[in-house]
Amino acid sequence: MVNSEEKRAAGIKKKLTERYAFDTTIAVHPKNPGDIYGDHAILHIIEDDDLDNAKRMLKYVADWFLHPHPNGRELRGESDFAAIRLIVALYEERCYGKLSDDIKNSLKSFFLDNDFSSFYGSENHSIMFRVSRLLASQFYKGEYFNFYKKSAEEIYNIDTKYVSDFINFRAGRGWGEFDSLGYTYEIVLILTTLYNYTDNPVLKNKARMMIDIIMLDMIADSKGDIYGGAHGRSYPQQIIDRAHAGMAYLYRYYFTNTPTSIFTAGLLSDYLPSPIVYEVIQKRKLPYENRERKHLHCCSLWAGENIKWDILAKVTGGISKYTYLCDDYILGAINRQEDYPKDVGDKWYAHHQQHEWELTLNGNERNKIFTHHFAIPDSHSVNNRWTGDCGCCCGSFYANKNTVLAMYNIGNPEKEQKINAYVPLPIFENKILEKNYLFLEYEKLYISLYLSEGYRINKEDEFTDRELICEGSQHAVVLRVEYKEKFESLESFANSIKNKPIVYDKTAKTLSFDGIELRTDGNSENGVENIYPYKKTYDCPFMQSDWDSKIITVKIGGKTVIYDFNTTEVTEN
Repeated sequence: MVNSEEKRAAGIKKKLTERYAFDTTIAVHPKNPGDIYGDHAILHIIEDDDLDNAKRMLKYVADWFLHPHPNGRELRGESDFAAIRLIVALYEERCYGKLSDDIKNSLKSFFLDNDFSSFYGSENHSIMFRVSRLLASQFYKGEYFNFYKKSAEEIYNIDTKYVSDFINFRAGRGWGEFDSLGYTYEIVLILTTLYNYTDNPVLKNKARMMIDIIMLDMIADSKGDIYGGAHGRSYPQQIIDRAHAGMAYLYRYYFTNTPTSIFTAGLLSDYLPSPIVYEVIQKRKLPYENRERKHLHCCSLWAGENIKWDILAKVTGGISKYTYLCDDYILGAINRQEDYPKDVGDKWYAHHQQHEWELTLNGNERNKIFTHHFAIPDSHSVNNRWTGDCGCCCGSFYANKNTVLAMYNIGNPEKEQKINAYVPLPIFENKILEKNYLFLEYEKLYISLYLSEGYRINKEDEFTDRELICEGSQHAVVLRVEYKEKFESLESFANSIKNKPIVYDKTAKTLSFDGIELRTDGNSENGVENIYPYKKTYDCPFMQSDWDSKIITVKIGGKTVIYDFNTTEVTEN
């Protein structure tokens, strides 16, 4: 007779080998001495592969606080990254049942004797810690958490409410590090771990609903696994080559047969996106516009035992993000970002590693154009060459279906007095390069890029012929993309663009082109002021949600599915 654990193991094996078209040796990953958080070791133990080495690696991670960080960083910077992955070792009997008492004691000490929260203040770190602690308290019922000076039962009750309230808040207002190419991957890891192991059926359903919404939100700005437009906090390697971004891994894992990297909790989960998610991928029609409103990221308000609702109530603005998708490109920008209230101390996080605008072209994850305020990278990736300068907040942006306007006013003399542009010149079939303009041909498209202060082409490093550098503290950028069929040649396209005046006033800090005006405090088209913030959290042809309603309606192909986080119910009409 086959017991339930054997059935579950067989189901996992089938999922790994049939549905996702890769075998367990690929899914497990090669033996990895850099397995910092232990998730690879857990898979090796489950699969009875190189057990002694895998157990040694897991023991090393469980003893996180007893040795230096493997990469020389602060232990409490990423202790929550270890915690959320070690949760899997506790709950997967095919791992935990093979562990010695010594390893089990190390795991127990990790959770009961230490502060495994991160001292980094992001919302993602906050929810990662809370889900880890909640599931640890569920596993260690009857025990006392020595560092937190609370019983497992006390923590269970506190963190159940916190996690439930956090998910509800995000259902109504979007995620703080919105559409992040790396950290959304971590959020799905957190929610999948919660879905797998919580004993609370309401919380389990809420986690499943939220993963669905994140998948739909991702699809809304994607063509296949190419995720276009603007993004919240992301790192250079993800921005430049999204083939190696967490969001691409998620898309390939859940929606294609392509072998890919995925987190352990996902491999071991029975979560699959709901049928409506697959229907959206199959039946949505391009082109369309997608407007989204995201809550300003408020780091400090999630710290501590209780959510600071009184301060959160003051943060009523948001980030209004626009994306246009058509058959041949994706174009998007953060069209308006509201200021933080003066008495809310999170302004330092504004624009933190945000990818403010991008033209994404078909064919390859590196086929794109964007600009950033150049920054010299630091050891903790707060500043980056390709993700802007934290704390400067010097940019203003606007995009519509075929145009981007951007201004940079670098007022801080301690910041780099230049911007850079990512323009991979070798991919363009024909090029006209002038003092302030580039005119480019790509497949069915002509593209113009205007840089007010001129530019020089990088010829010095790995970004040779892919980076333009523009010196100065004030800059205007104008991009236009058009279909070639409207013009006789690249030259005639160039002449048509140059016949449309670009008016840039550095004193007034205004920029106008072809009926569009951009100011530091807003923007307009053809004399009509654009209204911000957007009224809806999600607003595209297949996904609608009024701001803070916590009700998301998905419509496609005559089917309507409503995700109601107020009642934790999904209904289908």
